[in-house]
Amino acid sequence: MIPQILKSILTVSIVSAAIGYIGFKATSKSFIEIFIISLIIQFIFFYFYNSIISYVTKLKLEKDNIEAIKLINTNNLIIECGACKKVNSVRIDLSTDNAFVCDHCKTENSINITYDTIVKTKIYE
Repeated sequence: MIPQILKSILTVSIVSAAIGYIGFKATSKSFIEIFIISLIIQFIFFYFYNSIISYVTKLKLEKDNIEAIKLINTNNLIIECGACKKVNSVRIDLSTDNAFVCDHCKTENSINITYDTIVKTKIYE
């Protein structure tokens, strides 16, 4: 990490020195003045550039997390076709109406999901 930071600072300094030299030869301003202005402009530019990249990366990560949550909310279920009684692997999403077309007989099936309650058995020792 530190070598990469030093490499970036060295690159920015070399670019600023080149701009300072060209500006010194082309104008009446001093090399140090042009060098410092160029250095400041580059640091400001890269600050905003890195901020934008960070923001875009954060948005992409949030989108990926939402997709992962959607995937977690869906389950695969092995279920028989209502017509031919052959087994199908069907993705179940508890937030939508679940229907599937049988892989074998191509009949459209609808899945009825019901919930029942049971009393937990207490085991006495």
